[in-house]
Formats: sequence, structure tokens, C-alpha cells
Amino acid sequence: MLKTLEKPVEFSIYWIATLLAIVAIFAGVILEEPLYFAVPVAFLFAYQMIVDFRVIFFLLLIATPFSIEYYSSSGFSTTLPTEPMMIIFMFTFIFFIFLKRELFDTGFFLHPLTIILYVHFAWMLVTTMFSEDIVISLKYMLAKTWYITTFYFMTSLVIKDIATFKKAFWCLFVPTLALTIYTLINHNKYHFAFSEVNKTMVPFFRNHVNYAVFLALMLPMLFSAYRWYPKNTWQRWIIQFGIVVLIAGIYFSYTRSSWLSVAGATIAFFIIRMNKLVTSAVFAVFGVIIFAIVMLHNNRYLDYAPDYKKTIYHTNFNEHMESTMSLEDVSSAERIYRWVAAIHMIEDKPYMGFGPGQFYFNYKEYTVNKFETYISKNPERSTVHNYYLQVTTEQGFPGTFVWVVLLIYTMYLGQRLYHRFTNIEYKHISMSITLSIITIIINLALSDLVEADKIGTSFFMFLSLLVSFDLLLRRNPALSAEAPAKD
Repeated sequence: MLKTLEKPVEFSIYWIATLLAIVAIFAGVILEEPLYFAVPVAFLFAYQMIVDFRVIFFLLLIATPFSIEYYSSSGFSTTLPTEPMMIIFMFTFIFFIFLKRELFDTGFFLHPLTIILYVHFAWMLVTTMFSEDIVISLKYMLAKTWYITTFYFMTSLVIKDIATFKKAFWCLFVPTLALTIYTLINHNKYHFAFSEVNKTMVPFFRNHVNYAVFLALMLPMLFSAYRWYPKNTWQRWIIQFGIVVLIAGIYFSYTRSSWLSVAGATIAFFIIRMNKLVTSAVFAVFGVIIFAIVMLHNNRYLDYAPDYKKTIYHTNFNEHMESTMSLEDVSSAERIYRWVAAIHMIEDKPYMGFGPGQFYFNYKEYTVNKFETYISKNPERSTVHNYYLQVTTEQGFPGTFVWVVLLIYTMYLGQRLYHRFTNIEYKHISMSITLSIITIIINLALSDLVEADKIGTSFFMFLSLLVSFDLLLRRNPALSAEAPAKD
């Protein structure tokens, strides 16, 4: 880490920050844009980043659950305070690449998972060059850049062992627990009604899906963390309380995909212990391919078109579940409407796709009226609600292939670490990280949340942790089992 700056420099920093604060306040008042008030804060953050960025990184983790979406009158949108912090981290990363290379671990940058991530990012850049709207795709790529830079690469500089992992866990867990309690209290005011669920977690989550998926990915961490502390310690009591609260939060979120992901992670726990995770994942991929071929053959999918009059939003949860099973729930039917459009888009551009961030702007002309629902106008500008289809429509089959390889290798690495570590804490942490990733992978079949704050950032952080722990295992034979596990 960089040495503390000299006092004259610190004095200059103080006056620069003061001047920036004055200018920012006047600019914010005159232009009626409160975002300017963040300028001096951002400057002080940048200063602290140079002195010791680990403090800011842990602060970023604390802020992540509390982040809110901000929309300015000019149409500009961001997530506060996390996105500006990620941008600062991105520039800090560039700064250190040129001036403090000794901070970086070459093994991390050349790890197979990192290389696959390079290929994934490079292909997105290629498809951006051929995008239907290159400006929008470039904006998408910029956001992706500071996501990956901060939560993949910078994580590797901060979280390298159990001690720092535990700090990171508490930085995420405490605010998540507070927000879950806040949401449950709000929901209780509505007697836990399904129809009111989206009102209960604002402004911290856009809707109940984002909220539930974030709780689901945190849950495996809690089951690992409570083992860190002896019985009857306050830390263990808080974590056990947190498990109960998060399970209640997931249940009362009424989010089907989140429930499914928790069940899937539970099954995956036993599959990992049997060394069969990768085999199961490959079978799942082939199963999806076969299902797609069957449904597309002779346009068989048209037989499952919903009845427009019956496809409505149900305010009663039991009716909602019944309509889901019969494909008459409006949210399920709308997903199928967009999936059909995505398949037609893929047929049109199977190799390069339409470009990153381009699904919404192009899918309407590929829809099939037979699958239309009363919410198909899509005023919220949401996308395909299946990240695998979204990647294929925007990056073509090569992009999907790289993405699937990334996921399968990640699962392989997580399983391998679980079976190679002899240290029980590292063993449990490897399992919990892998299960958290699996909850995200399952939810991506019904959402596109890798692009969302909280879920997407957690995903890249989990990838980084697996790589760091793999390097730790390689360099410390005492932590390793005698022979590698086989899938």
C-alpha cells in the first residue's frame, strides 16, 4: 500500500476539497442538480483510495445493500452511492496498473477463470462494434467495465484470506439483515399481502425479485459463517437470527425463482459433496438444448400460447401459483412472449447478435401477437427475463458459448476447492460461495440480474474469491488434500 502523504500535501488536499465543495454547492443550487454535491465527496474518496483503498472497499460493501437507483431530470440514471464509488475504483485500478504493479498477483491475472472472463469481455467489445446502436452498447460496456474492475480485480487485492473474507461478510451481512427486517416490518403493515409486496422494500430494491434474489445469494454465506464461532457467542446468535430472518424474507417475497434457487442450491450441496456438479451442469445444458429443439420443431411452441383474456395479474398468491402452473399468470406469459421474440432475433442474427444492451430496442418487431399480454407495452423498458437468451440475442452463439464455459468452469473450480481444502473453514467457504453462485445461475433463467447492482456485483466478487482461494491453495500445500478430486 502507498505510504501516507506528507503534511504539506495533506494541507493542499484539504484546500482543494474545500474549494470543490464550495463550487459544487453553488453548481448544485444554480443548476438544480443535487448530484453535484457528491463531487467533493468523490474527491476525498479518491484521496483515501491512494492512501489505502481497502477502507473504501469495505465501505462499498456496506453501502451495496443500501444503494438506490437515482434518476435525474436530464434522463441520467445511476445507482447511489455505489456506482460513483465503482467508477473511482476503476480509475484507481488503472492508476495502480501503471504505478504500483507490485500490488498485483500475476497468477490471478493469468488464472484460467480470469482468461475466460477476458474472452467474454473481448467478445462483448467485438459485438459492440457491430451493434445496432453503438452508443448504447458502449454505455453498457462502460458499466460492465467498472463492475468487473471493482468487484473482480480489486476484490483480489483486498480479500485474500479468511480474516479479510470475514470482514467482507459482516460488511454485507449487517446491512442486509437490517434491510430485511425493515422490509418485513413494512410488509407486516399490509398483513403480508402478495399484492403489496413491491411497496415494502423501496427505495433500496426496484422490486421483490431483485430483493429476493439478493437474499437467496446471501443465505449460503450465513450457513457457512455461523460455524466460525463457538456456541453461545453473540456472533453465532446474530448469524442464526439472520438465517431465520432471511428465510422469512425470501418466503414473504413471493418470488418463485428465488424459492427455486434456494431449493436448487440445497440439492447442489449434496451434488457437490458427491463430486458430480459439473456432470450435472453439462446434462442440464444438453437438456435445455433438446427441449429447445423439440419446442421449435414445426413451431410446436405455438400450441402453448396463452388466452389473452385469462392471462391477468392475480392479487391472491394462491391464484397466482395456480395460474403459473397453467401458464395463465401474466408475468409468466409475458416472459414467454419475450422469449419467443428472442428466439426470432437469434434466428436473424445468430453469430454477432444485435449488440450489448440492444434487446429492448429491437425485440418488438420480432414478437408474435398470439403470445401478447396486456402488459406487453413494457413501459418499464425491461428486457427478455432470461439472461441466457439475452446474451444470445445480443452477442450471438459465440457469446453464449463463452458465457456457459465461464459458468461451468466456475462450478468446477468451486467443487474442486471444496474437495481439495483440508482446512475446514476454507472448505465451508468454498461451498458457500459456489452455492451462492448457483442461486444466481438458477435465477438467471428467469431474469437478467447480472446487469443489476447488488446481484451482478456479488457475482463478480464471488468469481474473484474462488480464484484467490485457488491460488492460496496452490501456494500452501498444507491446506490441500493429497489428491485432486475428480468430477
